[in-house]
This record gives sequence, C-alpha cells and structure tokens, in this order.
Amino acid sequence: MIESQEAIKILFDWQNLSFEDLKKIVIAMNIKNIRWLAIHHPDNRTRENLYRLSNVSVGAKTVINMGLYIYDSFKPLVTIGANCALAANISLIPESGPNMSELSNVKEIAERLIVTAPIVIEDHSWIGSNVIVMPGVTIGHHSIIGAGAIITKDVIPFSIIKGNIKNLSRTIRLE
Repeated sequence: MIESQEAIKILFDWQNLSFEDLKKIVIAMNIKNIRWLAIHHPDNRTRENLYRLSNVSVGAKTVINMGLYIYDSFKPLVTIGANCALAANISLIPESGPNMSELSNVKEIAERLIVTAPIVIEDHSWIGSNVIVMPGVTIGHHSIIGAGAIITKDVIPFSIIKGNIKNLSRTIRLE
C-alpha cells in the first residue's frame, strides 16, 4: 500500500522525483492505480513515466497531454514513438470485447469483433484531441491525425487524416 507521504510526492512534489524514485513509490501499487495517475497527472514527464510503468512503450521527447485512455488490460500492446505529440482525451483501443456479456459466446462476434492487436504510433506523429484508434493500427511516422478522427486502418507515413481513415487529406513532404 502506498503511504500518504509518497502519494503527496507523486501529486505535489513530482518536480523532484527521478524515474527511479517514482518507480520505487509506485512498485507496490495496483497497475490500475498507476494508469489512473498517468491519465490524470498534471505533469507530462511524470505522465510519460507512469505510462511506462503500466506497460506502455513511450519514446523520448514525446508529449502526452492529460486524458490518454488506453484499453489494453495493462498488457504491453501500445507503442508510442519518439518526438510525438498527443493531445488531450485520446482513446487507444488495442483490445476490444464485450467483457462479461453473453455476446462473447456468439460465434460471429467472437470471430470478427473480439480483437486484441497492438497499436503503434511511429516517431514524429501528431494526434489531435478526441481521436480514437482501434486495434491493430499503425500510424506511420510524421503523420497528423486531426481532432475527432476515428482510425480503423493503418495510416501511411507522412499522411494527414481528418475525420476518418477514408479522408486522407494529403501527404506531407519534408524539405
């Protein structure tokens, strides 16, 4: 169980915590609580480290704003590259199923709709607010996903997507 002084450090004295200090504090915590802290913590560096401590791979110099929800049963199913920018309130869904519903016993649903597949966001990608990314998607490097988009298929590198994957707005050329 986490001591109250340690909780205060995570919430209010995070500027002075190294990754190793944070790891020592949260090691005894339930992984659900670590992820909850990652979603809601006010500091980007601490958020990134809390995601790392809850089985999410996060590259260097990536910015993750508050409200990154990952539905992965805390398995290592999400990889976020280096130098990425993730806006607020994004949902990454590498694992999708009806939980305890009898729907999981329906053969067609079990075969087609209950899915577990990794999500990869490659380096230098920018993901807008309220984006939803479904299982098995790779977002190619240097891509931009506009706010509110629902991504169900892979995005090729250097793409700009708005709305949904059918709305490839254009590709990007780096000069």
